Amino acid sequence: MKVLILEDEFYASDRLKKLLRIIDSSIEILAVIETVENAILWIKNNRGPDLMFVDIQLSDGISLDIFEKIQVECAIIFTTAYDEYAIQAFKVNSIDYLLKPINLKDLKNSIEKYKRLKDKYAGEIRENIKILMNQLDLKKEKYKTRLLVKTGSVMQSINIEKIAYFFIKNQLCFLMTKDKERFALDYNLDEIERLVNPEMFFRVNRQVIVSQKSIKKIHPFFSSRLLLDLEPDTSEDVIVSKRKVSLFKKWMGG
Repeated sequence: MKVLILEDEFYASDRLKKLLRIIDSSIEILAVIETVENAILWIKNNRGPDLMFVDIQLSDGISLDIFEKIQVECAIIFTTAYDEYAIQAFKVNSIDYLLKPINLKDLKNSIEKYKRLKDKYAGEIRENIKILMNQLDLKKEKYKTRLLVKTGSVMQSINIEKIAYFFIKNQLCFLMTKDKERFALDYNLDEIERLVNPEMFFRVNRQVIVSQKSIKKIHPFFSSRLLLDLEPDTSEDVIVSKRKVSLFKKWMGG
């Protein structure tokens, strides 16, 4: 079986690869692709896989855009963190799904389901994708305009426009406002990444999501990475990871 993985988080794709090899060492992983743009290019220029694992949200957009632009004949298993309403849509449309973080038992069941129903998947995939997009209304995804934070016993609503960046410290997630106010969050950074508008915010590495308006200067850094000066200043260097540099430059350039 030849498998293509569309996933923009290294640890998620690495875990999936390891689990697939545990289930069947003969599975051939053709590539791991992080963006919609690169996925389209790869599929156009390579012989198709038997099965694709597709994260809904890739670093440059929604993966369902791929199926609007090119024809995909193989079966698809989505990986997702969407709510129960979305999960019901996947069930109705006979497209299998895995909730993150993926576990071995669920993955094994999905592989077995694929083997039983792969011909049906291939024949109905394009229509199923259209129905799924309409049900989830992913094209009109609404991002948070405010976040609720807690300071002691008091709750406070922070306008998203006032947030300079989000960061991890001591395994806790915080936001920093443009007025240099820091607040702890109940969300983790993966959840924040899904909640904020990607036109306004970019996840530069595993620890930091920055607002475009908070970036003062961009400096070349070791190993083809970038060093950012942010406003307000940060206590630690904020570095754009090597694998994110190309996408970051496109994001900054509009």
